[in-house]
Amino acid sequence: MKEKFQYILDHYNDGSRIVDKTTELYSVLVRLLPGEIKDFIDSPDHIVKGSMGQGYKTDYPWIAVLNRNLTTSTQHGIYIVFLFKRDMSGFYLSLDQGITHFDKMFRSNKYEYAQKVAEYFRSQLGESSFSTGEISLGGKRGDLGYGYEKTTVVAKYYPSNQFNEDMLKMDLIELMDIYDLIIQHMSTKSYDSVIKNIIEEEQDAVIDGDSAIEQIKDIVDPDDSIPFGYNRTMQEVVPYSDLSHRFRRLTTPKSGKIDYLKKAERDAKAGLLGEELAIKFEQQRLIDLGREDLADKVSWVSKRSDAYGYVIQSYNVDDSGSEYKIYIEVKTTSNRVDTEFFVSRNEVDRSAELNKNYCVFRIYDVNSEYPKFYKVFGKIEDNFILDPVTFMARYKGAA
Repeated sequence: MKEKFQYILDHYNDGSRIVDKTTELYSVLVRLLPGEIKDFIDSPDHIVKGSMGQGYKTDYPWIAVLNRNLTTSTQHGIYIVFLFKRDMSGFYLSLDQGITHFDKMFRSNKYEYAQKVAEYFRSQLGESSFSTGEISLGGKRGDLGYGYEKTTVVAKYYPSNQFNEDMLKMDLIELMDIYDLIIQHMSTKSYDSVIKNIIEEEQDAVIDGDSAIEQIKDIVDPDDSIPFGYNRTMQEVVPYSDLSHRFRRLTTPKSGKIDYLKKAERDAKAGLLGEELAIKFEQQRLIDLGREDLADKVSWVSKRSDAYGYVIQSYNVDDSGSEYKIYIEVKTTSNRVDTEFFVSRNEVDRSAELNKNYCVFRIYDVNSEYPKFYKVFGKIEDNFILDPVTFMARYKGAA
């Protein structure tokens, strides 16, 4: 198996761009390697196909493993696929979806919705040795390679001459287990209905900024001292300049009862107030940049679910004037100084995936007339010290 993968990397870009079924390359990619993978899997439920295109060689050859109970075509459904990079510097083993199907269903929104569906499946899989970040095939927007990049759920990369037989087989077994888990849970629903439900939930969850501010005001009762709708003035500060570790015993007593219901209510009010302030700030920032069109697109995505790993979708503009999305997680406290705050595993993972487009918007002293704030872009684990303070427990069962 290893030698055949390496042969493809070494020879795919040699010679003619015409697909010639008499060549050794065609035999290895379309017949021999798929046959070897099929024998290794040894399952009547799975089909293995290889392709280097029709007529002219595709820039992105592949070998796919499909569960016939869900799909028999790489144009539709979920499947395992070995995807080769355009420059043949390596290949991926990935869990992917048919971009052609998204194109037929959603046209101009195909990439966005394919990513949303991929994010959903990714969020349900739990931990594995596979990466949840985007793959890079060298694709350009509009070609198949770009579509493959956007539909990928999880993947693992193998650089040329840096993989072995055991590695490939062990990883394929692990991904087969992940694939079978998805098939089991989709046995009573069609793939199309799953897509429909995910997209409908996503559309329901996104609320434009102005509507979000009004809804937040309706959700939270006014504060007794300073009205909730009061026009507070945000003050930007340098991160960590006001970080306090002092008097911790005053805020974390060793004994005594805590009224958790009241605390939860206070925290919820502070959190929503912070989100309102962050939305207003983002809208005004974009207006000041002369981009009222983008200010109107600032949205509150966390109303229905925390699964996104961020609460606000906003925009930035680069030096050339081109816009791009940013994803903002708001962390708010009523404390007068910057203190530690909780982050979830999902937020850490999303920040790693979105990297420079992910932002922690930290707000403190939020109930005052002049709340303090700072914004930090990038991976949470690169910008903050993370201490594990809670654990997820699951019953072990009888020994």
